[in-house]
Amino acid sequence: MKPFLLILLTVGLIWLRSSLGKLSGGTFVQDLGETLTKVTPKNPHPWFRDFLTSTVIPNSQVFATLVLTGEFLSAVLITTGALGLLLNPRPHKLMSKALIAGLVIGAFLNITFWLGFGYTSASTDSLNLLMAVIQIIGAFYVLKGLKKA
Repeated sequence: MKPFLLILLTVGLIWLRSSLGKLSGGTFVQDLGETLTKVTPKNPHPWFRDFLTSTVIPNSQVFATLVLTGEFLSAVLITTGALGLLLNPRPHKLMSKALIAGLVIGAFLNITFWLGFGYTSASTDSLNLLMAVIQIIGAFYVLKGLKKA
């Protein structure tokens, strides 16, 4: 279990780096609409392209704020949850539930990013799919351990 928790801790730290980078850059919220306007026409998923065009782009500042909040929340929940389970041999169930919540939020974000930008490069495609799979497996793994307790 510990090696997998180290992997989950790494995923949490990746989310932390991503969210802090967006926060410190200070222009993510203002720039998301412009970025999406440039890349959306080439999106290979017609239903997602329509969603981006009709809903996200006109409300890009709201969605950017949701992304920032989701990334940071996922980072905190995954990092603290994984650390808590690594350091405490008898963790409180709340720690496991927090970790599961962070993993579910992170998986949702990675799948959304993959749908929106996965076609733009092999690294964007593979990293988002890899993180989503790790987080989904992690959520089920931690849930299984929670049911045993």
